[in-house]
Amino acid sequence: MFFFLFLRTVAFEAANFLFQSIQKSVGKIRERITNGKVEISPSAYDTAWVAMVPEREYSGGGKPCFPECLDWIIANQNPDGSWGLNYPGQPALVKDSLSCTLACLLALRKWNVGHQQLHKGLEFIRANIWAASDKDQLSPIGFAAIFPMMVNYANELRLTLPFNQDLLDSTFRIRHSEIKSEKNPNLGYIAEGLGESLDWKNIISTKQRRNGSLFNSPATTAAALIHGQGNDKCFEYLQSLVKSFESSVPSIYPLDVYTRLCLVDTLQGLGIDRHFESEIDSILEETYRLWQRKEEDIFADTACCAVAFRLLRIGGFEVSSDELASYAEQDHISLHTTGLSTILELYRASQIRIYEEETILDAINVWTTTFLKQQLLSKTIPHNKLRKQVEYELKNFHGILDRVGNRRSVDLYDVNGYHIMKSAYRCHTINNEDFLLLSRQDFHICQAQHRKELQQLERWYTDCRLDSLNYGRNVVHVAHFLTCAIFDDARLSDARLSYAKTIVLVTRIDDFFDHYGSREESNKILELVKEWDEKACVNYGSREVEVLFTAVYDTVNELSEKAYAEQGRCVKHLFVGLWVEILTSFTKETDLWIEGDDGTTTLDEYLSITWVSIGCRICILTSMHFLGIKLSEEMVSSQECTSLCVHVSTVDRLLNDLQTFQKEQEERKINSVSILLKAEARNKDKGAVEEEQAVSKIQKMVEYNRRKLLQMVYRRGTILPRKCKDVFSKTCKIGYYLYSAGDEFTSPQEMMEDMRSLIHQPLS
Repeated sequence: MFFFLFLRTVAFEAANFLFQSIQKSVGKIRERITNGKVEISPSAYDTAWVAMVPEREYSGGGKPCFPECLDWIIANQNPDGSWGLNYPGQPALVKDSLSCTLACLLALRKWNVGHQQLHKGLEFIRANIWAASDKDQLSPIGFAAIFPMMVNYANELRLTLPFNQDLLDSTFRIRHSEIKSEKNPNLGYIAEGLGESLDWKNIISTKQRRNGSLFNSPATTAAALIHGQGNDKCFEYLQSLVKSFESSVPSIYPLDVYTRLCLVDTLQGLGIDRHFESEIDSILEETYRLWQRKEEDIFADTACCAVAFRLLRIGGFEVSSDELASYAEQDHISLHTTGLSTILELYRASQIRIYEEETILDAINVWTTTFLKQQLLSKTIPHNKLRKQVEYELKNFHGILDRVGNRRSVDLYDVNGYHIMKSAYRCHTINNEDFLLLSRQDFHICQAQHRKELQQLERWYTDCRLDSLNYGRNVVHVAHFLTCAIFDDARLSDARLSYAKTIVLVTRIDDFFDHYGSREESNKILELVKEWDEKACVNYGSREVEVLFTAVYDTVNELSEKAYAEQGRCVKHLFVGLWVEILTSFTKETDLWIEGDDGTTTLDEYLSITWVSIGCRICILTSMHFLGIKLSEEMVSSQECTSLCVHVSTVDRLLNDLQTFQKEQEERKINSVSILLKAEARNKDKGAVEEEQAVSKIQKMVEYNRRKLLQMVYRRGTILPRKCKDVFSKTCKIGYYLYSAGDEFTSPQEMMEDMRSLIHQPLS
């Protein structure tokens, strides 16, 4: 007895310690969010360009305008002689180091200081110049234009660089080719790589922002001053940066709006956003105000605009896709001055199309999908984690289950992660130990809870004697995995278990109705559920009927008691009604197959039965009562709730049909695809429709219903709370996950790996 008390005490203390640790992590992150400070690393590349700006009072340019930047360069050379991110074990950034180092050497040479650092820097370039033409290296934006231009400038300063002539000729050929292929407006961001050939006056008059910068780029702004075309606003912008960042400047500034949006995106990706709901709401509301005012902090930056559109729309804010019109054609995007991460953000934004008329998003989706696939095929994404992310999102975007995506994000998360523009930089606001620690703690707690629930589910399955049935599919593990993948809060145990138990029961009874039970036995089960009486002497007619009915009876009674405790009202009549509804749809399906389909069944008639039999409605409405939200009878019976059920069920039914119609044809079952084929075959004037056309029509119906569903989910001020509506959208994701490439529900293949990583495999 003492031993068990001791174990309970130890377990309690461990749980309490973990809880306090989580609260501490949440507090640190909340402070990081609320202080609003963007933590960004200095950019040696940009600092060097600012250091080259001559003092304004000296027409001859005899002194530096920002000598403190020179001091920073001298003090911040890496041990290997380079400048830039000192990133041990990251060989893909050598090209970035070359660019940063050459820029710093130019600054030192121009003002004739730092001779020792100059010598070490030249040695680094000598040893690593191979990276300049290495395609496996991550290339800073505009490198092909800027690096040769800096080489020219070195020659003007009589700085002898350790390059061979063949390499020099090659870099200048590439530079000429890329500049020639671009339109001048697209080259403004890398203007320092164009030198005197650029119309600087035009750039200043058309591209200068209210903060005085050119493209929020310190280097480009400095280049304007170096070429004698900058103005007071350019100078004031740089002066404020040097003061704020203590003698250095970042790669881009300001970055506040984009960083806050990335922060929200990162918290959601790691699955820890529920700890910061009010903070996230505040960020999105402020972003929406900026969106409405068309602030340049959002709309002048492609990535920021794309992320803002996606997060705001999903968050329920009214944002028009017309604001992305300038990105609808690939020709309007400079691929040499736009990073791959930005293209990925445009792709993500294009997937949030919810209105039929949003052809802009469709156009963006077409070219970004093609471009990203080409990058994968040509193996031109040297950043391993980015490559994995692109592969993952291209594969089945609408079928990414929340917790599966969270696990992947935690695995790929790098506290030393960096972003690359004209130079690489780190943003500790987004990549930091606090995020990683909380996400790992949270995942550990959820995974432990999931294992416990699996044991409970297996015990329930045995107690219901479902394991004694020698037929049909045992989907306990599949159902458990799917519910764990969509309900992210460890506290939502009853929601997960109710959803999973309903999946298991629906599947068992569906198999019985379809393959193993007689028509009389099926009708008997329906009759018993309608009567809802447990009679000791009832004549079940067969052991299978007894087992199945008793399992439903006991489970519904158990869930009704729990729901009563949570809702404060009896919902048993609703739960029983849902079972009557789905069993009735099963019998109607069976009647169709037994009587045989003569080709007169219409698609509307078929869907009027099968949208219920797919089981989405009963799973969602049952589990919704365990979300910690009070639901009135009016909410559950509302037209909104019914429409949501119809849309999500239609999506999942049709996705299932697309993957199973050939098998069901062999079994002489009707299916939406076969109905279309038979209907068109009867129309001799038009001729028989091709299978490809039928599939295409069903796919369009899927897409139509998915968009209608998301319109309702994202809409604010409706009867159902957003957390309830999210269960519908997550169930939609389950359909895409299961039926985008095969039937993962009946024959799980890829699911097995996801199941291992989510339920069983600890974080490395």
